[in-house]
Amino acid sequence: MSRQQNEEDTNSALFDARNEYYIGNFMGSINFVLPEQGTAGSELLSYMYLSYLAIDSGRIVASDIKEGNATPLQALRLVHEAFEQPSRTEELLEKLTDKVAGEEDETNIWHIATAIVYCHDGQFENALKILHGSTNLESMALSVQCLLRLHRVDLAKQLVAKMQEISDDATLTQLAQAWVALAQGTEQMQDAFHIYQEFCEKFKPTPGLLNGQAVVHLGLERYEEADSVLRESLLKKHNDYDTLINLMVLAHLTAKPAEAITRNLEQLRQFYPKSDFVTDLDKKSSEFDRLCLQYDLDGGEKLLAV
Repeated sequence: MSRQQNEEDTNSALFDARNEYYIGNFMGSINFVLPEQGTAGSELLSYMYLSYLAIDSGRIVASDIKEGNATPLQALRLVHEAFEQPSRTEELLEKLTDKVAGEEDETNIWHIATAIVYCHDGQFENALKILHGSTNLESMALSVQCLLRLHRVDLAKQLVAKMQEISDDATLTQLAQAWVALAQGTEQMQDAFHIYQEFCEKFKPTPGLLNGQAVVHLGLERYEEADSVLRESLLKKHNDYDTLINLMVLAHLTAKPAEAITRNLEQLRQFYPKSDFVTDLDKKSSEFDRLCLQYDLDGGEKLLAV
């Protein structure tokens, strides 16, 4: 996370842990850090703890990073607390933003942690404010994700161009190019596919990389290919969030029986009951039921009037 981030980092453990985290191989990242844990600095350890957070093992973060920890890793404990206790988000964000404003963040951990909590709470504009002006590739990549969530593909594309000026071959720069290409639609999607394919060959396939390929296949109506990579992703993680959603999309596009969609939806409800997808779907379902009831009542009133 250092400001002088370089893909040619001489610390091989840091280089490997960082890249495994970026492509979504979280256990791989953890395994690169564990042998160095006793002597590792905050930057290397941060990728291990971010990976634990990504695989819902935040209790390890809380156990290892005590409340009195004076290193930047304390920021990741606060991220865990925000994930586990949404009612405390405002309080925890106040602590995080105070640190960002009051101290030199040489490792960039405080900035990334603060932006992650803002994103988790749906405050993408505030996350962008925290990350604004940074030339750190991680901050810039997270900004690209925020801009895409806000449907500002134009600004995301501009930011990716700046990342390319800093390091065109960097893993994060390549991934950010793929994200923007997917958001731009079918004409650019094949470019994204090549990036995901290259990383699958260079590193190893992960659910994140495979789902990137699947979205390309879906967008280009290559449904058999989409099914193949999504099945491969399930072998990597049987309840992967993005995979289950994309399987539902595929089932809809290929007119599969409703049971195929329902089965994946039930898994989403079981494993991710508070996720954006599930909560948004429930909200829309409730609104639909309300409108149906209103329509029935209006229709009944008209019949009575006749």
